Amino acid sequence: MTLQDVADLARVRRPVVSMWRNRPRVRGLHVPFPAPVEVSGGMERFRREDVVEWLERTGRGNNPEANLDAPALSVPDDVPLDELVTWLCLAVLTGEELADTTAENRITLARGVDPDDRVLFREVEASVPAVCTLRFIDDLVEASYGPREALDRLEQGRAARTLGTRDLTSDAVDLIHAVAEACALHLDPEGVPLVHIGPAASVTLALADTFTHLVVPGDISELRDIRRRAAIREIETVDDAAGPGVRVLSAIGRPADEVLDLVDNLVLDLGEGELGIIIGPAGVLCDELQGEQERHRAQTLRSESLAVALRLPRGMWREAHRQALGLWVCATGGSMQGPLVADLAAFTRDELDLGDLASDVTGALAAARGRAFRYLRPHDLPPILSARTVVVPRGVRALRLATTEIERHLAVINAATLVTSEPIQPFDVLAERAPGAMLLRRRSLGELKDLGHVRVLRGSRIDHSHDNPAGSVTVLSATDSHGTARLDPFDAARLYPRAVRTDPGDVVFAERPRPIARVDDHGGSLVASPSKILRISSQAGIGPHAVAAIINRLPNEPTEWQTWSVPILDTSEVERLEEALLAAVDHETTLWRHLDATRDLVTAMIDGVAAGAVTLTTRTKQ
Repeated sequence: MTLQDVADLARVRRPVVSMWRNRPRVRGLHVPFPAPVEVSGGMERFRREDVVEWLERTGRGNNPEANLDAPALSVPDDVPLDELVTWLCLAVLTGEELADTTAENRITLARGVDPDDRVLFREVEASVPAVCTLRFIDDLVEASYGPREALDRLEQGRAARTLGTRDLTSDAVDLIHAVAEACALHLDPEGVPLVHIGPAASVTLALADTFTHLVVPGDISELRDIRRRAAIREIETVDDAAGPGVRVLSAIGRPADEVLDLVDNLVLDLGEGELGIIIGPAGVLCDELQGEQERHRAQTLRSESLAVALRLPRGMWREAHRQALGLWVCATGGSMQGPLVADLAAFTRDELDLGDLASDVTGALAAARGRAFRYLRPHDLPPILSARTVVVPRGVRALRLATTEIERHLAVINAATLVTSEPIQPFDVLAERAPGAMLLRRRSLGELKDLGHVRVLRGSRIDHSHDNPAGSVTVLSATDSHGTARLDPFDAARLYPRAVRTDPGDVVFAERPRPIARVDDHGGSLVASPSKILRISSQAGIGPHAVAAIINRLPNEPTEWQTWSVPILDTSEVERLEEALLAAVDHETTLWRHLDATRDLVTAMIDGVAAGAVTLTTRTKQ
């Protein structure tokens, strides 16, 4: 097993295994990680039994059934993934263990399940597998919950990693599946076949479950491999479709010219009543092209077969997470006058509902242009053909009718104006020359603590599951100006009997990620760690609001509180400064409240006018 295999077995990330190797002590015992038994291709290999025993002794990892899963991860070296899939297919179709079979036995078994040589007979006849390979297949079948999971383990394991290919994310598969299901329901609610087109098979196999059967025409090795994977997944495959179906082409990762050729061939081959789904790079399907490539795409689009064009959000292809993908839905040529398009990257995850997207696709295929779409927007074909515009403009989304939620928009605007229309009281401070000469003194908080003029008390670790919005005990944090939680007073006394409560005038502060502080003028609150309480005595020569203001103006980097320096003032100056600072805090709070309300008002006005719910009246002064 490699270190990545160990991580997969323990269900942890790969760096965690390296950390285990560097930290041999587990709960006070010295339990070193197993030593490698060999190094192959620059990678260390570990004995499977040693790894399983070590995981059981240490209790590390997140897989209590590691001993059962381990055999499925011991992939033989230098055995191609396709060969492993072939032997897995034979084991699944025959239900026989392969380790003790002879070549003649295996040929007989293959002939029995594949008499027409559509799936695996010639591969079995030509292959001479090692005994360890067949034993691994037997172990894999035994360790898996079924044939599908066994195939998934192969496609996610070491044999697949050596190929260096990465498939689509689960979000991408779900989105394509929703579009494919909408196409199938449009053709026939009773079910239609799925026709595989092109070199890539992962998308086709991910969609095949919801179709009556999978059509895989041809007899080249890539297509036979698709049939084997389909057989393992218990998906019926045929050579020809009995009626109209949905054709699926995945051109992800292919050069632009090859993508255009594949798309053109699919559109030309669409029969009456058939639909085609194309997944490929957005740069080819959605964006601007130049020269011969642009003319090639325009020639394909002149058939008026493009019904829907979508730009998918970035991150849906694991091999190039920054590259956006595009999706086309095509119908028989001449049936679509203009495509409906949408940039799904313009929607947040919460805004994107696959059910509504499928409904939009169904409406587009039915040419129901009178209906309202949630995502799709009609796009004229002539500007695309003349290269005056792209297929899917960035950010394009459905047109919206005027909203019926007029009262809600008005209420938000009116609530904001109630604050912004309030007059702001001026804040003024009368300052005069100080009489005579003064001796300027400064002390650090560490010095004041040693003198007994301040105390620093630790906050408490608070479980946020105890939060009670109706509670009267506030849990304060220096980094959260509104408090992190509220507790019922009985719960606070019962659950946190040793927690320190604040007194009026206590400073709640934190050192990281930057020095920050606030004053609790009311008292009686709990403080959530890592925030601390600074309790200042009357002999300190500085007030709490002055200290908090000084802390909040320290450099934006973590420092130790003992080093923070404050001025030492006369008692009369302390009182006057505190009074002025408290008034400044109140003024600042009012300004922030007006700023927040102004931001809300701007957003509400834009949303309300854009939704057709409100109109603004300009006030003119007489």
